[in-house]
Amino acid sequence: MSLIEQIKNGKLWRYLGGVHPKENKTQSTSLAITTASIPKHLIIPVKQHIGQGGQVIVASGDRVLKGQPLTASDSFMTVPVHAPTSGTIEHIAQYPSTHPSVTPAIAIKLVCDQEDQAIPPQPALDYKQLSTSELQQHISQAGVAGMGGAGFPTAVKLNDRQPIEFLLINAAECEPYITSDDVLMRERADDIIQGIEILRHMIKPTLCVIGIEDNKPDAAQALETAIKTLNLSDDIIVRKVPTKYPNGGEKQLIQMLTGKEISKGQIPAQSGIVMQNVGTVYAVKQAIIDRQPLLSRIVTLTGKAFPQPRNVQALIGTPISALLSEFECDETKAAAIIYGGPMMGFTLPHTQFSLTKTGNCILTPVKDEIPQVREADACIRCGECSEVCPVDLLPQQLHWYSQAKDVKKLNDYNLMDCIECGACSYVCPSQIPLVHQYRIAKVEVRANDAELAAAAIAKERFEKRNERLALEKAQREQRQKEAAEKRRAAATATTGEDPVKAAMDRIKKSKAAEQTPANGQVSKGSAVADAIARAKAKKAAAASTDTAVPDTPLPNNAAVIAERKARKAAAKAKREAEGSEPVPTATSPAIEAKKAAVAEAIARAKAKKAAAQSPQSETTETATDTSAPAIDAKKAAVAAAIARAKAKKAAAQSPQSEATETATDTPAPAIDVKKAAVAAAIARAKAKKAAVKETQSTQEKTTEVADSAAPAVDNKKAAIAAAIAKAKAKKLAQLGDK
Repeated sequence: MSLIEQIKNGKLWRYLGGVHPKENKTQSTSLAITTASIPKHLIIPVKQHIGQGGQVIVASGDRVLKGQPLTASDSFMTVPVHAPTSGTIEHIAQYPSTHPSVTPAIAIKLVCDQEDQAIPPQPALDYKQLSTSELQQHISQAGVAGMGGAGFPTAVKLNDRQPIEFLLINAAECEPYITSDDVLMRERADDIIQGIEILRHMIKPTLCVIGIEDNKPDAAQALETAIKTLNLSDDIIVRKVPTKYPNGGEKQLIQMLTGKEISKGQIPAQSGIVMQNVGTVYAVKQAIIDRQPLLSRIVTLTGKAFPQPRNVQALIGTPISALLSEFECDETKAAAIIYGGPMMGFTLPHTQFSLTKTGNCILTPVKDEIPQVREADACIRCGECSEVCPVDLLPQQLHWYSQAKDVKKLNDYNLMDCIECGACSYVCPSQIPLVHQYRIAKVEVRANDAELAAAAIAKERFEKRNERLALEKAQREQRQKEAAEKRRAAATATTGEDPVKAAMDRIKKSKAAEQTPANGQVSKGSAVADAIARAKAKKAAAASTDTAVPDTPLPNNAAVIAERKARKAAAKAKREAEGSEPVPTATSPAIEAKKAAVAEAIARAKAKKAAAQSPQSETTETATDTSAPAIDAKKAAVAAAIARAKAKKAAAQSPQSEATETATDTPAPAIDVKKAAVAAAIARAKAKKAAVKETQSTQEKTTEVADSAAPAVDNKKAAIAAAIAKAKAKKLAQLGDK
């Protein structure tokens, strides 16, 4: 038996999981559909579907008519929004979106003029004479998007590029409290069947099946009656399914009606299946037959806070507060205002949100009507969530990884397959808001995927750029090579020889000419080579001078030796002048004279330093104290005389040591005597200079000190000391000559 025969015979398949919450549907089905009044203003979100929002084509202050487009786009993934009634555009700004995230989104505020003036009506389309692409265009321009789920653009699903076996109409409406589709099927079954016929014309399925839960017998009967009226019983089947939540999930209903499972990453069309909601089918009929865009929808107003729950036809963009006020909702009794059903809906923080194309219920339960929300407890790992999950996921693991924000693990455990039905949260004994956590985690996963996609695009662009640059370089080199070949060919044709070969021959001849000079002349290359050779030889000779043994005799170093001895004697004389005990050594008279001169110079320096360090004290002391510099100078002269006497005595004690010196050492005394004379002259000059400076300083002090004769005495003594030193040096020189 084929699959189609099994379906016609009433076979149903089962899917995993599911729960049976209390339905609470009868409260809102007792009344017919009521048309809500036009509110004072409408807040119309620009984006009310999956995809991108359209471009706003109106401005603040514009007056618009009912049915006039407010946005436009050429993409099927972007559906426009229209003015639900006539009025004036007050402004276009950010408003909180009617979404669990409540993120701000662009919306158009329309102030209604209550005239409800519409654009000129258009004639109905004969859809049987139009192609699928033309009908897709009309449906898209009418702003039709999925009205029972996430709001997927309807026209995108309705293409005939691949064969479709089953057209499934989702009439399950499995969530508690919601009855908008139920009353729509009861009251407008003929319009729904007309919409199904348009879809069958577009995608040409083998069989159309309407899946409806067995708790809606009146709606099922209305549909069957409309099908029989149009004589379509062989092509359209109404299939009742057991009531269970979430029968209305796309993959769950497909599996129940056809036995086919839609795998991860696959869309139903790839399995030959297209599914549409009954509300969407009704909107398609309005767009093609009535030529009316999607301006309103049926919404269930239920909960014990309403005195009479019902279903109303309300304009898209109607504020929630306006609906609550018009139908007398007692907000003080309401425990919460829920947009949607108790399973998949979310609580509104206030009532300033507006109705969208996907909004099918406003629930206002009182405190004893729904379980009270309390602080969530820790997970006890009971596993109830896994048993009821209709997608066969592991909600417990997803809970841990969503809390840890582990995007990789969330992908590994197929978070994006979650349909957010809320069955796991419904059975959780710890009242953990699992669906809320999954919604937040999905945002993070999508952001991470977008970042990875951007990185992949950047990498691809970088690689393509490198390939392009490499190709351009290769092409440039090829062009240069071809141009060179052309120039070479042209030169060969002109001169009769290859220019490259001729250039190589010239270079070879030039090198040969440099290496073989003509007429005995040295070529430039040879001269350079000779210069380099000479430089290398000179460098080698200089490097070997330290190790080579010279043939010539060594120079006479007697003078250097004598000078070294004189330096030692001077150092010794200095120590003696400072009061150390003399050490008798055998030195020459010339050396002794030099030592005496050095000692005299040291004495004068000390006297001068002492005079410089006590100028202020000299000016304030009495006349008897001003003779201190003279006494110091006298001491210095005495010290110098003692040094000369010691030098003379040392010269007398060393006649034998001088006689034993070699012939090469004899010039040393003469040299030392000459140096001693020079040293004495220098000493006299320094003494004279010091005397001049002392005289100047003394003259400046004459106005402050009564007795100023001491400096003159000091000068005279210094001159006498210098003369004595000169005489002694001369005498020592004469002794050295003998």
